[in-house]
Amino acid sequence: MLKQLYILFVCLPVFLIGQNPDSLQITETILLGDGKVGTLHERHVKLNKEKGVMGWRLQIYSDTDREKAQEARIKFLQNFPEIKAYMSHKSPYFKVVIGNFYTKLQAKKVQNEIRGKYNCYIVPSEIELITD
Repeated sequence: MLKQLYILFVCLPVFLIGQNPDSLQITETILLGDGKVGTLHERHVKLNKEKGVMGWRLQIYSDTDREKAQEARIKFLQNFPEIKAYMSHKSPYFKVVIGNFYTKLQAKKVQNEIRGKYNCYIVPSEIELITD
């Protein structure tokens, strides 16, 4: 019993005094480091914005005729204006690909949505960074 009273009257006030109200306030942390680290980070961000990142797109058209590929792209944009469509040329084919997907699962979801109107398949591609 004496031990419990000792804990209550001696130790408990020590713990209560240890709770400084200033330590509960939000403070700002400033990291000081070599300026080269910031420069390297800025360079990394700039390069990734220019090049893009590896991701996935859906290929909806491939043919040797440029006009047909352009028509397919325009028709797709009329049906699905919220999804970006791109046309590329790798000799001898003109290809129309759509979307910017970080994961294959995202591409699969869109593939299922447009399945009735377009036969498409998922291809790896360098995509634009999506910034919201």
